[in-house]
Amino acid sequence: MRQSDVFTVILVAGIGTVVAAILFNLILGDPDAKYVTFKTVEVVPASLAQPDPEVFNPDAINPTVEVYVGECEDIDQDGELNEAEQRACGRTETVVEVKKDSEDSSGGE
Repeated sequence: MRQSDVFTVILVAGIGTVVAAILFNLILGDPDAKYVTFKTVEVVPASLAQPDPEVFNPDAINPTVEVYVGECEDIDQDGELNEAEQRACGRTETVVEVKKDSEDSSGGE
C-alpha cells in the first residue's frame, strides 16, 4: 500500500467512528438526563396469613418426579426404570439365547 492509501483508510475510519458516535448519542440520549423513580416499600407484618390450600397443596403432584403408570415401581428411587425393574413389571421379556451345536448348524451328517 502506498502512503496515500493508508492515510485514506485512516481518514475514512476516523470519520465513520465520529459519525457512529454522534448517531448513537442522538438515539440513546444523554445518560445523565435519565432518571429512575422507585416506589417505597412497606414493612412486612410479623404475622403472615396462611397460604391458600388450593394453591399451595401439600398433596399435589410433583411434576419433577417421574410417574409410572401400571404395576411398575422404581425400587431404587433413581428416577428411571432399569432393566430389572422393567422385567419385574412386565414391560420387557426375558430373552434366553440358546447355543446350537456346530453339527446342527452344518446341516446334519
